[in-house]
Amino acid sequence: MWQFVFWGSLALLLYVYAGYPALLVLAGRVRRRVRSVPQAPASPSVCLIISAFDEERVIRQKIENSLRLEYDGELSIIVASDGSTDRTVAIVEDYRDLGVELFHLPVRRGKNAVLNDVIPARTEDVIVFTDANSLFAEDSVARLLERFADPAVGCVVGELSYGGDLTAAGQGESLYWRYEKWIKKLESRLGSVLVANGSIFAVYRRLVGPLFSDVANDLQVPFDVANQGLKIIYEPRALAAERSAELWSEEFDRKVRIVMRGVAGFTRLNGRVRGMRLWQFVSHKLLRWCVGLVLLVLLVATAVLAPRAAGYAAFLALQIVCYAAAFAGWRMRSRPHVPKLLYVPFYFAMVNYAAMVAMVRFASGGRQVVWEKAASTRLEPPAGERPLHANSGADVATVAVAESGHRGRLFEE
Repeated sequence: MWQFVFWGSLALLLYVYAGYPALLVLAGRVRRRVRSVPQAPASPSVCLIISAFDEERVIRQKIENSLRLEYDGELSIIVASDGSTDRTVAIVEDYRDLGVELFHLPVRRGKNAVLNDVIPARTEDVIVFTDANSLFAEDSVARLLERFADPAVGCVVGELSYGGDLTAAGQGESLYWRYEKWIKKLESRLGSVLVANGSIFAVYRRLVGPLFSDVANDLQVPFDVANQGLKIIYEPRALAAERSAELWSEEFDRKVRIVMRGVAGFTRLNGRVRGMRLWQFVSHKLLRWCVGLVLLVLLVATAVLAPRAAGYAAFLALQIVCYAAAFAGWRMRSRPHVPKLLYVPFYFAMVNYAAMVAMVRFASGGRQVVWEKAASTRLEPPAGERPLHANSGADVATVAVAESGHRGRLFEE
């Protein structure tokens, strides 16, 4: 029995992190890759929706960044404020003469509640979703819209990068994010990117229906687009960048929120999830959220089998070393830089523990309706520095652009 538990658990882990990507590679070779139509694309009208809640420290930089985006067609900008109580609304008002619109709810109801009010009132062809603490490269919108030249495409997902002097939490997130970007590229070959990126993605307005309050819009919208027979693809040249979280506690809480909303999405959307996307969701998300439990089962099974064979004993020793490294990383979590040999296992353990916490909270009736960005990702610039500079994101984003090899620029005055 314990041998079955051991090998079953190990096989499941290998499938989640290696088997699923391998099958995506195989499927991508069997199916024709998704490519943009080569002729010059049309320039549909676009509405850039900036979701905001108490963003006084970054909203000015975000608006100035948005006003300088290069796009040949009509581009409208609206800040959708969900009950902001700081100076966010007043700052946005400063830009009304430049065409920036404001939608403000005096009482906080959650991001999707605001979007449900804003989107039906728009007349533009395409909606581009973004967050207040994310800065775009100057050609990001144009890059997104190029892909709509293919009439089979209904949603285009951009790339989010983290830059600057990465903290230990940021280093872990960056490592995780590189893996996720690789998965997105493989899914994009099938025209079926599973989840968008709330910081930067575009969709035809006509394809966006009412959003559930407890499901992330970057999860629900791609599913709704796929169910209408259109493709969701990834455009890595459309770049957004933001500062990573500085504190492990912030990163842990963020992961808990993400998983809770993801599980809510699966339960809400299960009637709409079928075929290949059901396989993708189970493989890419649902099974990964269960990895923490699988790791515990594998540890117990290995401990039981260790006295029986040297191979099991060696594998048990390897697990103990990895968990010891994770614990050492946890002990050093308050330091600005944690050695890679420690932060990688620590980040891996932290992410899977956060998923377990989220699953327990969800099963206990917890739901995540409102969304909170980590405070350290929304730092205001030091006194006397230019609006799009330093900790507010410009330098951070510029570094991310440079690291990605992207030619688009971010903006400084």
